[in-house]
Amino acid sequence: MSRANERWTGARPWIPILARAALVTAAVALTACSSVRGRDRTDAAAPAILATIQAAGVHDLRGSYRSALCRRLPGDGTSCDDVLLRLPGEESSYVARPSEDPARRYRVAFVPGLLADCVGPLIRPFAGVERDLARAGIDVHYLPVAGRGTSAANAERLASEVAALPGDGRPLIVFAYSKGLPDFLEFIRRHPEQAGRIAAIVGIAGAAQGSLMADELQSQYRLLVSSSRLFSCEPGTGEEIDDVRREVRLEWWRQHRARVSVPVFSLVTMPRPDRLTPFTATMYRRLASIDPLNDGLLFWYDQIVPGGHLLGFVNADHWAVVQSVGRGVPIMGILFHDDYVPRTRLVEAAIEVVDNTLRSAAARPREGDVQAP
Repeated sequence: MSRANERWTGARPWIPILARAALVTAAVALTACSSVRGRDRTDAAAPAILATIQAAGVHDLRGSYRSALCRRLPGDGTSCDDVLLRLPGEESSYVARPSEDPARRYRVAFVPGLLADCVGPLIRPFAGVERDLARAGIDVHYLPVAGRGTSAANAERLASEVAALPGDGRPLIVFAYSKGLPDFLEFIRRHPEQAGRIAAIVGIAGAAQGSLMADELQSQYRLLVSSSRLFSCEPGTGEEIDDVRREVRLEWWRQHRARVSVPVFSLVTMPRPDRLTPFTATMYRRLASIDPLNDGLLFWYDQIVPGGHLLGFVNADHWAVVQSVGRGVPIMGILFHDDYVPRTRLVEAAIEVVDNTLRSAAARPREGDVQAP
């Protein structure tokens, strides 16, 4: 274990428990894959998954999110359990609090991930979701970051973009994808004066605690990817890959967790093997040699923010959850089978649950408040 990880585990007593639970999850899941026929590997790993969630102090909102999502799915035979994985331990009861139209309460913003601005508008993350939400009357904003920018540089860019938004009193619910989550969290850390404009952050396949692939492929990335021009992006230094290395992310949380005052919700991607696209399969198999519960880039537990809120486990890989490459660039359809994800419904359900959670928290008496007899 590195010195950085030693300092992290010493500073947060639940981290050793989290690490042990994650190892148990991997061991159980690997056993399930090799010896259990006809049984979903997530069922076998469910006890360790639940233990990990509890050890990390995560607020489990899976039942609420399932209820909000399932009633939004079209009546065309689409199974909610095929969109959102159901694991034991999920609470099933949920009563929505009546509220006015969320469009009157919030604005919604999207932050893309690594290299997003390098590949042009055809496969821009969230593009279809933005269009659908705008048609529904929601004020939607896209907060572009530099695809080859470090989290520090992108945090400053985000500060300018958020400051430039119209101040109409409605806070933002920000959906941050992949590296976009570390970028936005860095913005919150560096600019706490702007945190009041953010109601909540929703990480979608967010690299909250980094990616093992970033550690393993760091040198290849610098040599083959960052040093070359990529569509609209000029060659870079490759420093951006460091921001999603696991050691770097864990050290970031050790130093700055207390400064993240905005509630963070996690939507985890964890596909069944039949939902993998060919583009994802190689990296998925590499990670599956350690833990098959991954999305082709991130392990499931690395997408969860300690002390945050868990919305659910989406049956989709890391790329399919936010964009349809095959539809945007048909020639790429052979590598991306990703047109099955109800992305807009996933986001709409998240907005509802975030709204209910925030209003429930606001309605609870604070410590020291005097209650009426």
